[in-house]
Amino acid sequence: MMELDDWIERQALLSAELMERAISATELRRERAVLGQIVVPARGSVLASPTIADWDPEPDYFFHWVRDSAIVMRTIAGLVADAQSGAECRRRMRHFHDFVAFSLALTRLDGRDCPSLQEKAQPEFRKYLRPEEEMRALAGDAVLGEPRFNPDGSLDALRWSRPQYDGPALRALACLQFLADGGEADGGIQELLRGDLDFTVRHAGAACIGPWEEADENAHHYYVALVQLGALVHGRAFATARDAESQLRAQLDRHWSGEVYAAIWPFRGVGGEDIVDAACLLGVLDADLPDGPHSAGDPRVWQTLAALEALFVHEFPINRGRRAPALGRSRHDRYFGGGAWYVTTLAAASLCYRRGRRLRDADLIARGDAFRTTVRDFTPADGHLAEQIDRATGALASARDLTWSYAAFVSAARLRRACLR
Repeated sequence: MMELDDWIERQALLSAELMERAISATELRRERAVLGQIVVPARGSVLASPTIADWDPEPDYFFHWVRDSAIVMRTIAGLVADAQSGAECRRRMRHFHDFVAFSLALTRLDGRDCPSLQEKAQPEFRKYLRPEEEMRALAGDAVLGEPRFNPDGSLDALRWSRPQYDGPALRALACLQFLADGGEADGGIQELLRGDLDFTVRHAGAACIGPWEEADENAHHYYVALVQLGALVHGRAFATARDAESQLRAQLDRHWSGEVYAAIWPFRGVGGEDIVDAACLLGVLDADLPDGPHSAGDPRVWQTLAALEALFVHEFPINRGRRAPALGRSRHDRYFGGGAWYVTTLAAASLCYRRGRRLRDADLIARGDAFRTTVRDFTPADGHLAEQIDRATGALASARDLTWSYAAFVSAARLRRACLR
């Protein structure tokens, strides 16, 4: 146990450092020559990955994703409370206030002011650009439904899966976490928070693209509805939305199949293994409802986790003989080979810690540690985390230095530390 304790604390420190490198990375410069585009990150932006790649074969994640950035900044809010010095606290507070200012600027973007890339782009790459009329129509709620932006604060002109309605809810949860941890409720944070909560009410339960951003999944997503509900529940002091909360709870209940919570409704499959998806775990974790259905205290959540464990023990050779399996996304996932993800495996650990702490249940805490041991086994000696772990070889796959992976590790370490106090 002491060896695991020491490793977790070392890796948590490194993960926090690597996560912060993706925030306000103004020293970086990204040139997309085929599009005639040069991007220099602005203060307050959060790179999904600072690694520069062109799908060769690593993906190009040099973007400010609204979802990823909100999860990262919620982690930063927790680290503000943990700061060991005044300088460390001030640095992280500055990160958060810069993020708020950057995010507010994004909400005010208007596609009519966006310069066209059609003339700059090489002819063979123009097919990857969004139509001009689509770009010109971006304003107001259409901008708030954008999944990502260039980190210089400009609109993303590339084709992608849109719209996505979880980002503003997650950003609201980040602001609420910041305030709960003692952050100052200045005008910028209040403006961003109220705007994101209002958007969440307007789009509560609406069909959209889900967290895995599959183009053919414009549907009702458990993850999206649950983080929307979490934002409204935790944000009641800033917005009264009882009707929207009731609507979301009714929709979320429809995702219960009788065996597991399904990520998408109507169901796309005939049995538990076809419809179970780790996005449901992420939704429970990120919404952080205090109790009841769809919280860490919901027995159906644990049935869903058990189904995911059984699925990935069977599907992934790397899980043979493990006390806790490395978790992927779903049975049908083939993105970069459809391997295990750090964020999904760490979500299982975090839920065990959250519930174990509340119940003072040593077995649940030990179960969380079993998932952390699996993560340790697939973490390279230099501590750098990717997006995925190859299902057969255990090698790192997809994007390097995924900022979300580092945030997930830091957050899980904080939950574990709280269990052991």
